[in-house]
Amino acid sequence: MTRNFRSGIQLRWINNAGFEVILPEGAHLLVDPWLDTAQIHPLSAAELERVDYVLLTHIHFDHADSIADIQKRFPQARIIVGDLSAGPLCERYGVNVEKLYRVRGGEVYEFADVKVEAIAGRHTESRRGSYYMQGNNRAKDGTLDLGMWYGSLEMFNYRITAPNGFRLMVWGGMTTDEQINRLKAYRDNDVAVMHVSPKQDLQMFTDLVNALNPGIVIPHHYDLWDVMFKENPGMLADSPLPPEKMNEEYVLGIIKEAVQRDCPYASFFIPEHHQWYWVGISCSGHGGENQL
Repeated sequence: MTRNFRSGIQLRWINNAGFEVILPEGAHLLVDPWLDTAQIHPLSAAELERVDYVLLTHIHFDHADSIADIQKRFPQARIIVGDLSAGPLCERYGVNVEKLYRVRGGEVYEFADVKVEAIAGRHTESRRGSYYMQGNNRAKDGTLDLGMWYGSLEMFNYRITAPNGFRLMVWGGMTTDEQINRLKAYRDNDVAVMHVSPKQDLQMFTDLVNALNPGIVIPHHYDLWDVMFKENPGMLADSPLPPEKMNEEYVLGIIKEAVQRDCPYASFFIPEHHQWYWVGISCSGHGGENQL
């Protein structure tokens, strides 16, 4: 059967939690950019053609480390970041505060070519915990590591809505009953880019997918696992899986199987790094047939 598709978005996965999105009217939006300094699949900031908006879910280095280079190349770009993290972001990276939009959970920012809804999230937890001026929150010189501390303290997810109604949900962090219930208010999305982890409870993850009700689920944040586990082998203790199963192929496989079984209206799509995809949505409405 032939279907008509209205204009969608263009999207590419850079690495980790980083995405670049081209909106229907041409604006470029970056989510959690980690570019030249990335330990995995780096992308030079010089390769970016245009940046109009930058959304930071939190300010850990693997989500925010390229913000100064981006602002230098695109000084008019609007940067959306958590209210508590805005000051530390400027102090750490020398960012121009006049281009920041300091958000709190539940706030909505409507621009001419995009609407951004900020949704309170929670960073993933560990058995070790995260304490002020201790562990990774303490820099080598003995001072507070601003990025690590505020990156764990404050996190947001975002729903991006284009003028034509196309909805892209950006979700990451801790899979909890609170997040599932909170995100029911943000359901019926065309695409959801979602953090996956071997520490997640599969049933809670599929409950979260069903709460969001996306047409397409795109996983992220799993390409850093090999580097993380090699540098911090103690992190393996947080996983419910044996070490031999702590790899992309196995974990993505069981997550995809769970989504296919429990989320009948969602497709699970694994993109290639740096590859552009065009995503359109059927005129039949949200939750309908999607096109990549």
